[in-house]
Amino acid sequence: MSDIATNINSLPFELLSRILQEATCLNLQDTPTFNYGLHGTAEVGNDVRLHRILRGHIVPDALKWRATESLRQVNRQWHDWVCLYALKDLYITRWRGSERYVLVLELVCNCRKLWLTSVSSRWLQSRTLDALQGAPSSMSVYRDPYHSLKQILRLFQESPGLGACVHRLWFNGYNSAETVGMIFEILRHCTNLDHLTVPWTTLRYGTKEDWSQLLGRGAKECKPLSLEFLAVDLSTKKISDPRNQHDERPLDFATVDFGRVERLKVFGNTNFMAITDEDLIAIARSAKNLKEIHITGTSSVNIDGVISLIEASHRKLRLLEHSPLSKAGFEHPDPSPAINDQRHLCETLLACHQLTDLSISLPSLCEDLFSNPSSIHWRGEVQIRAGGLCPHHHPNREPEPQSKTQARFWRILDLTRSLMAVKGDHDGAEELDIQLFVNYWIFEPRRGLVHGNIEMGQVLSEGAWPRAWWVSGKGPYGQTGLYGKDEGPYSCVSEEEFAEGLRRGWVSF
Repeated sequence: MSDIATNINSLPFELLSRILQEATCLNLQDTPTFNYGLHGTAEVGNDVRLHRILRGHIVPDALKWRATESLRQVNRQWHDWVCLYALKDLYITRWRGSERYVLVLELVCNCRKLWLTSVSSRWLQSRTLDALQGAPSSMSVYRDPYHSLKQILRLFQESPGLGACVHRLWFNGYNSAETVGMIFEILRHCTNLDHLTVPWTTLRYGTKEDWSQLLGRGAKECKPLSLEFLAVDLSTKKISDPRNQHDERPLDFATVDFGRVERLKVFGNTNFMAITDEDLIAIARSAKNLKEIHITGTSSVNIDGVISLIEASHRKLRLLEHSPLSKAGFEHPDPSPAINDQRHLCETLLACHQLTDLSISLPSLCEDLFSNPSSIHWRGEVQIRAGGLCPHHHPNREPEPQSKTQARFWRILDLTRSLMAVKGDHDGAEELDIQLFVNYWIFEPRRGLVHGNIEMGQVLSEGAWPRAWWVSGKGPYGQTGLYGKDEGPYSCVSEEEFAEGLRRGWVSF
């Protein structure tokens, strides 16, 4: 191997990198992709036969290290390439007590080996699973749930250069104040991050110094960063822990600048210190370069926080996704109205001239959103969810007659069809397909179809309506249907059938 390395080391780095990558891909074909474990471990007083079983898939970064074991022992140049290749994406997951086997990361630098070892929750006096030496002990082995996080921190402290190899870093399950401190210690060594996924509690326990250093305040050249916040429910024990009962409020300081962030994602719901509109408004003060905004699956953020981000980055925004979560489950309309009910949100969206991908939940919508094709550059499937029609064209406080509301909505459907026809005339452009979700009805203007639950209409009409209907693959949870809910399957009818049901009072809108 060393002779081969001597001959090819003189090649350009790009060519050498491709050769080593091909060798790694071939090694991956012969590398086991599953963990092995033991089932039926002997307890005191019981004679149970041991069985070797499959535990689950090995994580991708572990597979990379195993596949490059022979390469990184050749010379320093190959070892450095392996570090750049295998540490590019790093996933650090909290070990859970129900697991019996975990991957333990141990590294010895300076061209020596990195081992990934399977460790059992019981002592086994053997190096292989097929040749046990003596009877297994029934004594359980305690595994520190923060073991992986501490090992990575120690690794980067002993070998600071390895942190520069990491481009995507994902933390999962480390939500306490103690672990957030270790997360920021690790991030100080990762100077080339492109993509970072952290728990939402980093916005609570991270100091202004932590965030200022991460976001690169004052640096002349800062790489664009994709930043994701993941939220989950916490146990009562963690919530009541006094060590977690503080908030550093880093967003209150001007030194925390989100100008480096080009992609911001907030996902998930939590019962403790959730991200709110106030946080997004504070982020929006410096987040002027966002190209993508994803606010999904959360009930603590409403349209006001999202609009503040849109207004801050309207010149560069290309993708917008806002799908809130209510306490009773996912609802297509935003669960609460904007602070200013007279605020015309359609104008805010139309001011985003670079916006191409859109999926948003609004308190209301109106025909202004579709009236000016020159201001719209949407493409592909566009989903707009609303709880009703915008009051901008009906400013009076008196309720609008139902017939006028329906007439306004039919005009909106016609405008969407005209918009899709205009955008479809451009050669090479992806076909625009607008779908409207209003009051639990899903409208497909391109096909003239309406999806929803028509059972009540069938009962009220004594089976006379609708005359024709089809089973729908859509539902209140979108294209994937009902997710096991008991509302019953959605059905599909034509717009003409739906309009007749409205006129006769068999369905409501």
